[in-house]
Amino acid sequence: MNKDISNLSWPLSRLGEGIEELARHGRLNPDTRGRLVPEPLHQQDSADLGRWIEWMSDRLGLEAEPVETPVSQFEQLLRNVGPAVLQIKIDEDIRFLLLVKLKFGKLQLIGPDLRIRRCPVEVLRAAVCAPFEAPVGAEIERLLVLADVSGQRWKQVRSVMLRERLATRRVSGCWMLRLPPTTGFRRQLTQAHLPKRVVLMIGVFTLVYGLEIAGWSLMGQAALNGRLDFGWLIAWALSLLSLIPLRSLGGWLDGVFALELGRILKKRLLAGALRLDLESVKHQGAGQFLGRVMESQALESLALNGGFSVLIAGIELVFAGCILAYGAGGHLHLFLLLSWLALTIGLSWRYFHRLRKWTLMRLDMTHELVERMVGHRTRLAQESATRRNTEEDLAIQEYLNTSKELDASIVPITGAISRGWLIIGLIGLAPAFVSGTGNATGLAISLGGILLANRALTGISGGLAALTRAGIAWTQVSTLFYSANKKPSSEPFLTAAQIAGAGSQSAATKLVDASDLVFRYQPQGEPVLRGVDLSIYQGERILLEGSSGGGKSTLASLLVGLRTPDSGLLLLNGLDNYTLGESWHRLATEAPQFHENHILTGTLAFNLLMGRNWPASEEDFQETHELCVDLGLGDLLERMPSGMMQMVGETGWQLSHGERSRIFLARALLQNTQLTILDESFAALDPESLEKCLNCAFKRAQTLLVIAHP
Repeated sequence: MNKDISNLSWPLSRLGEGIEELARHGRLNPDTRGRLVPEPLHQQDSADLGRWIEWMSDRLGLEAEPVETPVSQFEQLLRNVGPAVLQIKIDEDIRFLLLVKLKFGKLQLIGPDLRIRRCPVEVLRAAVCAPFEAPVGAEIERLLVLADVSGQRWKQVRSVMLRERLATRRVSGCWMLRLPPTTGFRRQLTQAHLPKRVVLMIGVFTLVYGLEIAGWSLMGQAALNGRLDFGWLIAWALSLLSLIPLRSLGGWLDGVFALELGRILKKRLLAGALRLDLESVKHQGAGQFLGRVMESQALESLALNGGFSVLIAGIELVFAGCILAYGAGGHLHLFLLLSWLALTIGLSWRYFHRLRKWTLMRLDMTHELVERMVGHRTRLAQESATRRNTEEDLAIQEYLNTSKELDASIVPITGAISRGWLIIGLIGLAPAFVSGTGNATGLAISLGGILLANRALTGISGGLAALTRAGIAWTQVSTLFYSANKKPSSEPFLTAAQIAGAGSQSAATKLVDASDLVFRYQPQGEPVLRGVDLSIYQGERILLEGSSGGGKSTLASLLVGLRTPDSGLLLLNGLDNYTLGESWHRLATEAPQFHENHILTGTLAFNLLMGRNWPASEEDFQETHELCVDLGLGDLLERMPSGMMQMVGETGWQLSHGERSRIFLARALLQNTQLTILDESFAALDPESLEKCLNCAFKRAQTLLVIAHP
């Protein structure tokens, strides 16, 4: 290992301090308010290293994403990574490098003395990849000697052969630090420098319109004073030419701003969708979610386009107001402009209300259409054709009437605002023209102001229409936006041994301890569960029977952490939900009822191993294949041309009801958790398959709870 790199490495005991310092140099503004200094991770806890780095980053209001790459692409990763933590091994000791960014072709690293040092990418790449290349490097060099390869070709051939030999080897132990999409929206905008870009855009376009007005003013004065000659034309041409780079710069700033803001907004809406309350998700149909997706796309495009148009038009309007006040119309012209602007805003407000009514109706129709498509066969078999057609005709007629009202409200905004202003502007010139108080220069200035105001009002009317549609879209997706809010974690860090109960797996160990549990779906509703007491010990096999609607599935969702009880005590391995946090799912898993379980678009292997690391290892594939054979899915794998890599789902391989049930069962068993809950998992199986699946579950599940009807 290069000595300089060794001197730049951090020990495991100081890694927390290093991550905080890395976040500061990476301009991620770590949140350290009221934060207790976490206990350092010790050498013997290195198996929990990845989880500890993610936990430490979460405490700082950041996100640590583990990254791995093939050996051949590691150099490219170094050129694009940062800020990042890179794990290396020095003399059998685990050390860490803190990469800030790539600057002038060299990596900036933070040393243990908190000073920034620079290191060539090639040097760091060679140091990290040496353990992979050394075992095969000598063999390749002997082969090149036998093949009589020399000179420049030696290096090229050796590089190609190393890349081929190490194609399946991957470099891991790298974590990229970044702001999570759940952090404050203002903080994300600031970190992306978007407020500065807005100020810069305003400055650029203010300069553009200032130069444009100055150029026309120059020509106007020369023409009115009879001094127009070749020199004046050259000056005017130069002023116009100077606008080209400024407008290009403004367009570039606008494009970069739109891309960055769109990226941040999309990530935040996706994070909000993933954090939606379970009950609110279940109460919405597929059509409503489709409508939200459509509105989120509209929000991004319309808000950016409309906001930029209004911003530019606002700058034009300010210049137009100043010109009109200076011209022949004076303050009367300025008053008329402000009054016309107020009328524009009033018409946009009326358009907003009608657009909201139309949008809600459109989203309802989208939802109903999706529901009817999903249940088309049921409707054909059960519903009267006359009733079905009558309902659809009434909905379409009401939609058409609302669309007419909407069109009637948008026409004055897009068609009459700018043209009407030309008439009003000329009327404002009438007093000065009739009375003779306005000279030629004043009238010319006023005409220029009227034309500039007309262009501004054209942009404002179109921009306000777009912003109005974006405002309606916001009412539909704001729930997703605010659902993404998440404060930095305050949960304590638990090692894998602590989560698993310090290795205690005896039959006397109480795995689940529930006391006086109460749960209700609505705050004011009747409890679905009341006064539930339950104890489950390690290694038990429990059958839970009860009538439909008795709360069996609700209890299962509490035990696996999908829901939180309203009151009572629920402990898993002696720890509550606050202490375990996301680690709760490492201990308990569930195969939900058939209607709540899904085969996702992707390969069969992905669907089976989605609860484990992906891409999967060879050991994972081997274990999965053996489990599928035990569950009676061996014939299915033989029929599939690609085996476990066969695409399945609605657009892939068609699976029977029983095959899906066994895949759901395998998915739960492959997670190897201490508690496995199977909710109606055997209802679709024939007696022979049922016996196979039960025996497999008894053999593989550490502790098993089976829910079934009597």
